[in-house]
Amino acid sequence: MKTFLGKLLDFYNIDFNQYKNDYLDDNLVLPSYTNFKNINDACLFLKEKIKNNSKILIYGDYDCDGIMATSIVYLLLEKYGCKAGFYIPFRETDGYGLTIKNIDKFYSLGYDTIILVDNGITLNKEVDYLKRLGLNCIIIDHHMIQTELPKADYIIHPMINDFFDVNMSAGAVAFYFSYAFLGYIDPYLATLGSISILSDLMPLKKYNKTLVKIGLKFINEYKYSNIVSLLNKYNDINEFDLTMNLIPKINAVGRIINDNNLFNIVRTFITNDKNKIFAYANWIEDVNTKRKELVKTLFENLKIDNSNSMIIEILNTKEGLIGLIANKIMIEYNKPVLIIVEENKDNDLLKGSLRAKNGFNVIEAFNAIQDLVISFGGHNNAGGVEFKKENLPKIKCRLFEFAKMHTFVDEKERVIEIMPQDVNYENYLTLRNFAPFGQDNPLPLFKIKNFYTNSFVLSKDKKHILTSLSINSNLVYFNYDKSILNYNSIDLIGTINDNFFKNHHIAQFKVINYITK
Repeated sequence: MKTFLGKLLDFYNIDFNQYKNDYLDDNLVLPSYTNFKNINDACLFLKEKIKNNSKILIYGDYDCDGIMATSIVYLLLEKYGCKAGFYIPFRETDGYGLTIKNIDKFYSLGYDTIILVDNGITLNKEVDYLKRLGLNCIIIDHHMIQTELPKADYIIHPMINDFFDVNMSAGAVAFYFSYAFLGYIDPYLATLGSISILSDLMPLKKYNKTLVKIGLKFINEYKYSNIVSLLNKYNDINEFDLTMNLIPKINAVGRIINDNNLFNIVRTFITNDKNKIFAYANWIEDVNTKRKELVKTLFENLKIDNSNSMIIEILNTKEGLIGLIANKIMIEYNKPVLIIVEENKDNDLLKGSLRAKNGFNVIEAFNAIQDLVISFGGHNNAGGVEFKKENLPKIKCRLFEFAKMHTFVDEKERVIEIMPQDVNYENYLTLRNFAPFGQDNPLPLFKIKNFYTNSFVLSKDKKHILTSLSINSNLVYFNYDKSILNYNSIDLIGTINDNFFKNHHIAQFKVINYITK
């Protein structure tokens, strides 16, 4: 019979030597920043501009990746003695990426060097314009490269050479730029870079996985107030604390704030003043609460037309919320969902957010309507699109036809069969050697077969199952399905977690589903 470790090796399709070399190595090594084309020349170019008292502006993006990247570049310049300006575009009025209007504004304010982070690689027209004005431009980006690159002074991008075969976030690229610029790894900047990898759902492979591991190590070691104040947790912080708690709060600000208060989200991560940090954290918590309330109200009042192969709805709400709404509807109805709002600056234009699962490729769907749209972008399962209102009927028809031919593929989730005694803290620590978990590195689900329901112990309020498995392990099933007690024995599906209680670590099997006989 295979050991717990042996079952994990099978699940991840690796052998013991690879596990020993790639998963147990405490000397976490990142690839050299010199693997980025022109990175040293870009650093020298920027240092020369600072020496000549250039006025520098960092132009970022309103999502978590863009916020982390902006903060990293701001702080690396500050460490070098340069007080740069920064700008985060307003989602509703500026839209994504540098605009001609904003170039004119920054030019009039005397900025002569603009660093584009988490945008820029597709902005050929805008970069040409700022170059004609005599401005300098560095692009730090990770988005899909088009046929012709912008004529910036320097472009730092992981896919402009042959070394990087897994894409990374803009914040990670900004971190490597800081490494090259400063000549050393700054722990806080590495931490911000690691958060951005998780926020932008980058593959947790190779150097991405290593940077996230490093970032988690630094967060737990240094307990940065900028981060833990938003987590309300100070010990044993893992990737799930970041993805389920911190990152949604950061993203909430860019989703619903459309005035100069938006810049507070960057200030949260670039200040050392603890009073300011806690004030910003409270404000962000309030914004996130408002975001949750808006989404809840919208979702409760929706009247969905579920008669077609996919769901397409127009809503009167903030543009920053439509992706969240589309995702919630997709999960409930198990269909591709396109949620549309009117363009804030032009009522004749519409913007949409499309969400889907395997079997329906969002980019392929957009390609099917590309002659009817102004612009689109995204990934396999999520994307955004802009088009004229008059084209909506044709777009609907084509997407309905596309959805008929590309239905969701229900992938059978793989599970690892274990015995109740396998739920112990030693095995939990073995499992954590495969972390961080996330995109392309899933947290395994475990199955305990033939578990007798008469051994279940209910909580005092009868809402939960809380059962001891051993002295140092237990089983929990929150808000359990009452019909489970109708069966003599069942198969339990769940995860193995750490429950830290009264200064003691207990391995916990958290039930998320069950299979009846």
